[in-house]
Amino acid sequence: MFAGALQPWHLILILVIVLIVFGPGKLPDLGKSLGKSISEFKKSTSGEYDEVRSTTAVADGPRVCAACKTENAPGNQFCGNCGAKLA
Repeated sequence: MFAGALQPWHLILILVIVLIVFGPGKLPDLGKSLGKSISEFKKSTSGEYDEVRSTTAVADGPRVCAACKTENAPGNQFCGNCGAKLA
């Protein structure tokens, strides 16, 4: 039914449409955000994301307290729940 659906000319046409819609300046940002999204999806489905998130502070995400495992705002120096210093 879909045999030969993605031939080289189809892929070139899709690339040209994407280039027109987003412009050449936005393509690197688009690729970077798509790569991050795929990476986050893979981590969350494998369970690796929860393990990494609880042991390390994410720079642009919530910070997790090592003592009580409470998520805190990225700028907090101390835990809002137990008062422990955040790493």
